[in-house]
Amino acid sequence: MKYIYLFCISLLSFAANAQYTKEINSNRPSLSMGAYSVSKSILQIEGGLGYQQDEYSNERYNNHTLIDLQFRYGAFFEQLEFVADVKFDNTRQVNFDQKNNFSGFRQTSIGAKYMVYDSYRNYVEKRNIYSWKANQRYKWRRLVPAVAVYVGADFKGDENYFPKNMPATTLKGMIITQQHINNNLSFVTNLIVENATNNDFRSYGYIATLSYGFSQNWSVFAENQGFFRKYEGVKQNFKDDCILRGGFTYLVNKNLQLDISGGTTIGNTPHKMSGQIGASWRTHKKYKQTNEVEDIL
Repeated sequence: MKYIYLFCISLLSFAANAQYTKEINSNRPSLSMGAYSVSKSILQIEGGLGYQQDEYSNERYNNHTLIDLQFRYGAFFEQLEFVADVKFDNTRQVNFDQKNNFSGFRQTSIGAKYMVYDSYRNYVEKRNIYSWKANQRYKWRRLVPAVAVYVGADFKGDENYFPKNMPATTLKGMIITQQHINNNLSFVTNLIVENATNNDFRSYGYIATLSYGFSQNWSVFAENQGFFRKYEGVKQNFKDDCILRGGFTYLVNKNLQLDISGGTTIGNTPHKMSGQIGASWRTHKKYKQTNEVEDIL
């Protein structure tokens, strides 16, 4: 995950103009997107199998079996990556004495992310050869976030998951920040607008993810996600949501990561609980590093 990158970058030297890391840099299992790309010519696949229950009352609820696949590929520039996200949903719906089963691709998203600012790019850490204490001081540059932007399109899938008059294709935008607070702790925020070109269905949201790597292989995260939306002319009651998530990752090797996570909403409109297991894997290449900077964080 993003915090695996944080933990490893503090231990390893890397190219000041590159975003390649010797160990996989995955967005999973959180739902936020990190500011850093997978690096040019790297293909990364992140996927998970999950279960979610939306409970309106004891006699009205939906059970979902979810499959989520994300494909990330770096191209043209170190700061640029293309992202394709596919979600498949199998739903068992109970509405008092009515039961219904349906399944299909819930949504497909295609977009691109570009990192517009990184305070460590082309930065060389200067060592004080006369003072050990000066070299151990906290580096306030850590608090300056890397900033990326994401622009993409969402393609509506099965009609059961959306209002009937929602457009089949909508635009999505995101501002992403990522801070490396210390060698083990990182903080990522996403500010999101969905259905950006449609006034009737436009929604805004945020994701804030705090991540901690407590060993070379294990990491943990806590996350809060919120939505602010108002669907004009739609009879369904789409209220704002606030979701809490947490989970763990285990680094199997430098190109493979496993994860487990769970989440719940605050409130009962409806009350949602979910759990998921997943994995992230990337192709690997020999990456020539230039202008190496040692321990810049």
